[in-house]
Formats: sequence, structure tokens, C-alpha cells
Amino acid sequence: MGFVTFKTKLVLITILPLIAVSVLIGAATYFQARHLIEVETRAVEDRILATKKQEIQNYISLALTSISRIYENEPNGREAAQEQVKEILHNMTFGEDGYFFVYTREGVNLVHPKLGHLVGEKWWDLQDPEGDFVIQSLIEAAEAGGDFHEYVWHKPSTGLVENKLGFAIMLEKWGWMLGTGLYTDDIDREVEIIRADFAASIRQTVFVIFIIALAAIVVTGTLIAGVRFSEQRFADSKLKELTNRIFEIQEQERKRVSTELHDSISQLLVSVRYGIELIHSEAGKVPDLQTQATKCLGILDRAISEVRRISRDLRPSVLDDMGLATALVSLGNEFETHSGIKVTVSAERGNDRLPENAKTALYRVVQECMTNVARHSNATEVDINLSYNSSTLSLTIKDDGVGIQSPLPKAGGLGIRNMRERIETLGGTLRIMKRTKGGTRINVTIPLSTRGLKAA
Repeated sequence: MGFVTFKTKLVLITILPLIAVSVLIGAATYFQARHLIEVETRAVEDRILATKKQEIQNYISLALTSISRIYENEPNGREAAQEQVKEILHNMTFGEDGYFFVYTREGVNLVHPKLGHLVGEKWWDLQDPEGDFVIQSLIEAAEAGGDFHEYVWHKPSTGLVENKLGFAIMLEKWGWMLGTGLYTDDIDREVEIIRADFAASIRQTVFVIFIIALAAIVVTGTLIAGVRFSEQRFADSKLKELTNRIFEIQEQERKRVSTELHDSISQLLVSVRYGIELIHSEAGKVPDLQTQATKCLGILDRAISEVRRISRDLRPSVLDDMGLATALVSLGNEFETHSGIKVTVSAERGNDRLPENAKTALYRVVQECMTNVARHSNATEVDINLSYNSSTLSLTIKDDGVGIQSPLPKAGGLGIRNMRERIETLGGTLRIMKRTKGGTRINVTIPLSTRGLKAA
């Protein structure tokens, strides 16, 4: 596994448990709801079935009531009574598919209002499409004192074979099995409707859980991103403050060392030079001593000049005494003298619009650019332009040398990083680009109204 940052771990630790919990809640809800569907649909099915059973028993009771007098008294003899009962039961129908049927104990059909071809035939071995011996089972239920039996039978209104719940009782005196029933395909349809409603509710619930989880993940991610962004901004702010403080300390130390070199070391060297000059004037009669004194004077002059140059590079007094524009002109003149590269400086005076740290930063940027020109560019001319408008300071340094490498380095060397950091602490931007006609162009822009610049 590759390296994982702390912030990435924080996101994973926060988001993954939330996703896992959401998935578990969704799964638990789904399976619990599926179980609830099964329980509820069975309960509904049982209630409907119980209602149908009660309805069937009511119809049987009605049929028995209709034939009870004839069955008990047998007026005009048994045969006549039986024919009269057959006629009554044949004509007794209810609903679109409700009717009564009568079979003997041997399975011979005596009454069937809907399927007349069954009448008079023996159907003892009749089986439904599922292999159930329908007539035998109904007779067995009747012999048991009257009971229900489920089977598959022809439905008159549709012409299809449907599930049916039958009830049969035995007319013991005549040896007849009297039965009726109701088709239960409507129960199946109602149960399927209930299942579909529950399934839609489950889908809606799971969808709501998904939306809530997604919203929670988005909110959490947004909060984490906000915290990270806030922390990043805070860290950047502190880093800029630290960088600015480091630059301030560096400049203070440079100024102290420059002052020490100028006021102490340089003065000591000048004092030594006076002594050697005295030796040189008194050594006219000793040629070797005079020659040696002359050499020492030359070395001292170079040392004094070098100390002054170092002092000036560390902290040019002209920057403090005369301002940024004069300091840039002085820097350009000195650079041209030492390098032989022509330098043109066009610098507007800021009229004290810049704080000390901004002047120092801009001076150091130009100083670093001139050092890079001398080392790497092979240029013959350098142009420096410093200008102001109502809200922005612009500094441009360009040369006619070989130009910076392309593509530009992402970070650059230490000098480029230092320049960028100096300008960014002031709220500005520094861009380095290769000129189309050859050479390098550096643009520095600083908004004069930035809070950091005002506070500097």
C-alpha cells in the first residue's frame, strides 16, 4: 500500500464508518421489511380466508335451511323429496360463480348447475391438475362431520382453472354429500397487491435512507473539507508570518553586521592605513621597506573597498537614507560597473507609500535577479522598471540573455523560492517567463491595499 497522509486517514476514518452504518441500516431495514411483508401478507391472507370460510358456512346453512323441511319430512315419498331438493339446490346460486353440488357416497354427481355434463356420472377417481382426488377428498371431509378442502376447479365466469375453497357436509339419511365453495384467486390478487404496496414502501424507505446517508456523507465531507481548508489557511497564514519574521530577523542581522563592518572594521582598517602611510613616508631611505609599505597600502585599499562592498550588499545605506528608487538606481550603476552589462533603471518614487519591509523585499528581489543575470544569462542589457498606480505596485526586470529554461522549474532554486516567499508575504505575486525574443522577464505585482502590506 502506498503512503497515506494523515488527512486522508482522517477522511477515511470519518466517512467509511458512516457508509458502513448506512449500508447496515439499509440492509437491516430491507430484510426486516421483507419479513414484515411475509408476516402481514400471511395475516391478511388468513383474515380473508377466514372471512370466506365463514361466508361458505353461511351459504351451507342457508341451503340446509332451504331443504330442511323436505329432507326431514319427505312429503310424497323419498324419491319425490329428493327430486324436489335437487331442483332447489340446482336453482340456488350466489354471486357470479357460486353454486351448490351434490354427490353420492360412491362419487356419482346428482346436482351441478354450472357443469351439466357431470350430472349422472361417477367421478370418484376425478383428479385436479395438481393430482388431488377432489370428490374423494370432499366426501372424506363430509364424513368427518363437515370440513373444508382446497382444490383446483373450473371457474365458470372465466373458463379458467382456479384455486377453490370447498366445504362439504353429509346428508346421512340419503347418503348425499352436499357442498359449495368460493374461488380464492381474488385472495391471490389481493395478496399480490399488498405485497406490491409493501415492496414500494421498502424501496421508498431504502431510498430515503440512501438519500439521508448521502446527505450525511456530503455534509461530513464538506465539514472535513472546510476544516482542512481552514487549517490550511491558518497554516499558510502562520507560515507567512514565520517567513516574514525570518526575513525581518535576517535583515536586522544584516543591518547589524553591515553597521559593524562600516563603523568598526572599516574604521580599524583606515587607521591601519594611516600608520602604513606614515611608515611609507618615513622609509624613503630604505627602498625595500618603502616597496613593502606600498604593497601593504594596496592590499589595505582593496580590503577597505571589499569591506565597504560587503557592508553595502548586506544593507545599503542608500535604501534607508534615500528610498527604494534611488537604491535601485545605485544598485544598477554598481552592477554595470562590475559586470560590464548595461543596466537601465526607470523607478518612480513611492512618496513613502511602502513600508520598510516592502522596500527591503523588492530590493532583495532585484539584487537576486541581478546576481542570476551575472551568473547564468550571458546578457548584454538589463531593464528595471518600478511603477505605481492607485492600488498596485509593479516591478519588471528583463534581460536579453539566453532565457530561463523551458518548461519553467516548478519550485526553482533557493533564490527563486526566497523571491517568491518575500513577495507572497506582502500579498503579491511573482511570475517568471521566457521572452519570445530571448531573455528572461520577471514581473512582480503587489497590491498596495493588502492588509499584510499595511501592517508591515
